[in-house]
Amino acid sequence: MVHEAQQHRADPAPPGQPRPGAAGQPPLRLDRHWLRSVLATLGLVALVAGAIGGGWGFTLSALAVFGVGFGFFYLLFPGGAHFGVTVANFLAVYACLFVFFRQANFPAASHPASIVGLILPVGGFLIGCLARRRQILAIIRTRRPRDFAHLPRLMRWLGGTLAVGALSFALPRFALGPGAQGLLLVGAMAAITGFVAVSVRDVVVVLRDVAVIFENVTARLDRLLIPMLAFLTFYGLLVVVFGCLYRIADLTSPLPQFALHGAPARIDFADALYYSVAAITTLGIGDITPTTPLVRALTGVEVVAGVLMLLFGFSEIMRARGGAS
Repeated sequence: MVHEAQQHRADPAPPGQPRPGAAGQPPLRLDRHWLRSVLATLGLVALVAGAIGGGWGFTLSALAVFGVGFGFFYLLFPGGAHFGVTVANFLAVYACLFVFFRQANFPAASHPASIVGLILPVGGFLIGCLARRRQILAIIRTRRPRDFAHLPRLMRWLGGTLAVGALSFALPRFALGPGAQGLLLVGAMAAITGFVAVSVRDVVVVLRDVAVIFENVTARLDRLLIPMLAFLTFYGLLVVVFGCLYRIADLTSPLPQFALHGAPARIDFADALYYSVAAITTLGIGDITPTTPLVRALTGVEVVAGVLMLLFGFSEIMRARGGAS
């Protein structure tokens, strides 16, 4: 019993995570951040899939595979809300890269081949994590970023993946048919799956390190929330005041004070607020432009006031950060 107590003190479980059992395995119960992690994953995947426009079949297939697969993943490897959001973010980035990869090199590949290609690396990652469950669990429970010793192994994985991508960019020159493109797409993603499965430990280390950094940044943002809200309040006040001045100047003058898409026109209050935002942020979109000296002078004053407010707000936020530290 003394030996077991010393072992528990030497390897405590992080707050909010279940302790391992006698065999070093966590009990299969829901982590308090499980639902949040699953929802973040499904939300980002649904957003990317909807923007891709691959049809309901592609969207529902991606949601089903990612939802079930990573719901099981978060159940086996509870890493907290920040880890779940980090994994969801990496999945969204992977989905975007896959779409670019498929459209650039395999534009005629069928939807079934695209779905299989999308799922393969994700399945390889999940299977690799399951095969090295104890090792992956120990990595996720480490609450401090590691050194850069794992980067050479990670670069070998990235090097193999980039090599597959570079070779695939030569395929459009051969003008292959849809069937051949689908087979080659699945083959390329299968090769990438092999690299992912072999290097799954290093991939999880990167995910864990990013999650720890994300958690630290979030903690600092909590301390800076009040000065940031105060800055945004004053910034919004400038937008509203100058938007009202633009609208009043246009209403009280006999001629339009602005041009919409190059043609003189009256603006409504929504247009005035929109122009005020574009002016104070110095975007210069150009769809609404001032045509008289009065509104040009008001625009110049708003731009200068916005820059000064930005500098003042940044100074106050950094001062609050220093006080909190």
